Amino acid sequence: MKKPFHKHVIHHVKRAHRNVTKYLYERDTIFATIWVFLFIMILSFIPSMKFLNPVKLALKDFDFNDMAYAKLEKAEKSKFDVGDSGKIVIINIGLADREGLAMLLEKTASYEPKSIGLDVWMEEPREPEKDSILAAAIRKTPNLIIASRFKPGKGKEEAEYYHNYFTQFTGAEEGSVNFAHEELATIRLWNAYFKHQEVEYPSFALALIKKAYPDEYEKFRKKGKDKLIINYTRRTNQYQVINPDDLMMGRVDSSSIKGKIALLGYINLDPNNIEDKKFTPLNDKYYGKSVPDMNGIVVHANIVSMVLEHNYIKKLPSWFIWLFAILIGWLHMSLFIRYYLENHIWFHLVAKIAQLASAFFFVWLGVHLFDRYRIKLDMKLTLVVIVLAVDVIYFYEAWAVWMHKKFGYKTVFHHHHH
Repeated sequence: MKKPFHKHVIHHVKRAHRNVTKYLYERDTIFATIWVFLFIMILSFIPSMKFLNPVKLALKDFDFNDMAYAKLEKAEKSKFDVGDSGKIVIINIGLADREGLAMLLEKTASYEPKSIGLDVWMEEPREPEKDSILAAAIRKTPNLIIASRFKPGKGKEEAEYYHNYFTQFTGAEEGSVNFAHEELATIRLWNAYFKHQEVEYPSFALALIKKAYPDEYEKFRKKGKDKLIINYTRRTNQYQVINPDDLMMGRVDSSSIKGKIALLGYINLDPNNIEDKKFTPLNDKYYGKSVPDMNGIVVHANIVSMVLEHNYIKKLPSWFIWLFAILIGWLHMSLFIRYYLENHIWFHLVAKIAQLASAFFFVWLGVHLFDRYRIKLDMKLTLVVIVLAVDVIYFYEAWAVWMHKKFGYKTVFHHHHH
């Protein structure tokens, strides 16, 4: 009589459980798992071997969660920030000079937005007449935030803060518009504010929120967060973008700007034009990025949206990432040692299948948590541990057998031959 199907399933589950757990509590399994992490840490402290350092390689400008944007179309699921319910409007400054910026600023202010952000870094004077026109427009706009820049310190270098040229004689409030490492990497992190010489400087987005929604600003500050992962929810076409000619010619309805945060910045929709564009997770090419995809003003818009909508990404703490990697590495080490000792002919095949299956599953798990629940579980360390576990077994075996012969160290490897 044949066994029922469910009993076959139970039988194979129990068998798989025995394969994984047979050596789980052996001292060799625990020590070999520790060796994996020691191996990672040792490599990280050898300067001449940085090119071999798996942690360095894993932490390059790539994040598995970028697939949630590129393949699962995470941003496309967000509603458009337009119409009466929208809180943000972007005004394209085009190629306007400083006199043109003054005209756009005055026209925008006449529509009575809650706050205005001018995302233009102006470091030094230019044409005196045009500078004076812009300075006058800035003075007449009390709800304006202009761009400053902050350079974080590296190594022995001290951090530096660069004020906007127009701040000194207009009294305008500032907000830093740049992002750490923006020249080299995908913009994923937002520093809400920077501290320099005991002075706290807000970011561009935070300064705008403080002007427009002081209650939301206070709520955010109570969270005590100064660095967050940016939750990109909208592409450029999901915000209302007003062309400068339409604004100046009065072809814009007052409801499009009144009571909103108006962001004045450069917009270009040409995918081949990379001027003032940043790399973001919304890039269609989520690995080996070559062309930046989003104008800086739209990055700021996404940050403002995130704060006002309380739509934050919850990053699991580092201790959890390490604990998770240790647990998964321990389970895999137990399985690998079982086949290494008892079915060595199948060892490499089983190990490769387990590595591939685990890689697919844990990448899927991380992306699923990110896409569905806005939880960031960084799986790179776990995957590095699984990959290294197979090779570490050989090193550990040689050490354990030597210790057994020299000092009588008890090990499951001392009788193993292959």
